[in-house]
Amino acid sequence: MILGTGRGGTTIFLEMLGEHPDLAWFSNFTHYAKKEAFYPLAALSRIRDCPVLGDALPYHSRFRPKPREANDLYCTLSRGVFNQPRPLEAMDADENQVRYWRKAVKAHLRWHGKPRFLNKHTGFPRTDYFGRIFPDAKFIHVARDGRAVANSYMNVPFWDGTVEGCWHWGPMEPAYKDEFESSGREPIVLAGILWKTLIKHIDTALVRVPKDQQIEVNYAQFSADPEGVMKMILDYTGLPHRSKFQKRIRKMKVHNADVKWKEDLSMKQEKLLMKTIGNELEQHGFLTQ
Repeated sequence: MILGTGRGGTTIFLEMLGEHPDLAWFSNFTHYAKKEAFYPLAALSRIRDCPVLGDALPYHSRFRPKPREANDLYCTLSRGVFNQPRPLEAMDADENQVRYWRKAVKAHLRWHGKPRFLNKHTGFPRTDYFGRIFPDAKFIHVARDGRAVANSYMNVPFWDGTVEGCWHWGPMEPAYKDEFESSGREPIVLAGILWKTLIKHIDTALVRVPKDQQIEVNYAQFSADPEGVMKMILDYTGLPHRSKFQKRIRKMKVHNADVKWKEDLSMKQEKLLMKTIGNELEQHGFLTQ
C-alpha cells in the first residue's frame, strides 16, 4: 500500500514498482469500468508478459495497461465511504466492504496471474481502514519536501488556491484557518497548510501501524537513485529480485523537481511558505537534505 500527501511522487513510484512481474494492481481500465462485471479487463495486463510486444508498447499509450490510483473504483467498493473528506477508522470498513475489497483484489490477482497485489492512495492515510481489510498489508509512505509539494499544487489546473475550490479535507484547524486569513488568503499558504495537514494525519496514523509493516521513502533519494530505492523496497516487501524488473525500470525516468520551487516562487511566496511549514520541514528532515 503506497501512500502520500498527493503531488508527492507517488504516481511515478507506483508505476515503477508496478513493473515488477509478480505484482497485480487496479489498472487504468478497471479504474474507469469500476464494476465487478468488468474485472476481467484486468487480464489485459498480461500483455506486459508477452515477448517483444510487452516491451514494445509505449508506456504512455492509452492502450497500455498500467497501475492507477483507482478512486472511482475505491468509491464503488466502499459504497462512498473511502472518498469521504475525513480520516477513516478501522470500523469504517464494515463486513460488506471487507468482502468487496478482498473479492476485487482476488479477482485482479487471478486475472493478472500474479501472486502479490500493489495499490496506491493519496491524501488521508487510510491505514486503519486498510489494516482491517488486509491485516498483513505493508505500507510505503512516499514523503516529499513540502515546498516542492506546495509549488506543484500551484502549477496544476485543478488548484485555484481558494478554500472553496481546493479544500476537501474536512474542517480546517482553527490555527491554520487564522494563519491563512492573516496571510491575505495567499494560495501558497493554503498549499502549505494542505501539506502539513496531511503529513500530520499520516504521522498520527503510522504510529498505530506495526514497525515491520511500514517504511518511508524520501522522494529526493528515490529520484536520485531509483534502482537503489527499489532494491530496498524489494527487500522490505519480500519480492524477488528479477532481471526483468531491473531491465524495465532502467528505461523509466524519474524527474527530480524538488528544487523547482526556488525558480517558480517569488521571494514573498518563499517567506510565506517557510513561515507556514518551516517547523514541519525541520521536523521531517527536509531542511538538511
